[in-house]
Amino acid sequence: MARRAPDTLKEVIRDFRRDQIIHTARRMIGERGTTEVSMDEIATQAGVARSTVYVYFANRDELLRACVQSMYDTIKDTVVEMFEHTAPPLERLRAVIGGVLERIDESPAFFRLAMATQATTDAAGSAAVGGALMMIGLDMARLLDDIVSSAVAAGIFRADLESDRAVTLIGQQMYGALSVRASGPDPVPVQQATDEICAFIVHGLGG
Repeated sequence: MARRAPDTLKEVIRDFRRDQIIHTARRMIGERGTTEVSMDEIATQAGVARSTVYVYFANRDELLRACVQSMYDTIKDTVVEMFEHTAPPLERLRAVIGGVLERIDESPAFFRLAMATQATTDAAGSAAVGGALMMIGLDMARLLDDIVSSAVAAGIFRADLESDRAVTLIGQQMYGALSVRASGPDPVPVQQATDEICAFIVHGLGG
């Protein structure tokens, strides 16, 4: 009689397969420039059975949401330690910006397509992608609000700064930088880009 695998090992295998499917889907969608990639093709490229894909994702929209969310989850993993240990506000801002830039560099084609799909209401997968991006935007706004409050308290940002307005301005700057980076043929190193974006934000919001 075969020995029962430990639950932790089963979880590792399960997470590996799920991540493998997400990575494959994101790569194929980015390469083809369309969200209309069949679940069968994704399963074949991921090296799993079609039925395995449906164990993790009920349909393609659910898989699309996971593709977007997994990029953001990695960013959160990058910055959570700094937030937990109350790092200075500018270090936290750098962690957020640098983490986002690194994720874009991993899948620039997918990011471009996600933004284009979200902006086109009649595109396949637009609701799934748009919903995921909206939730990420809300979560990111909370992170930035915490940074802004800390930066005001530390005298880095102006004391009369309205938090909501500051978060919006930082978000707009980040979005513009990400869009340019995802479309550019030869982006500057992440550290340099992070320094430039942070300097621009501090100059604009500083006292």
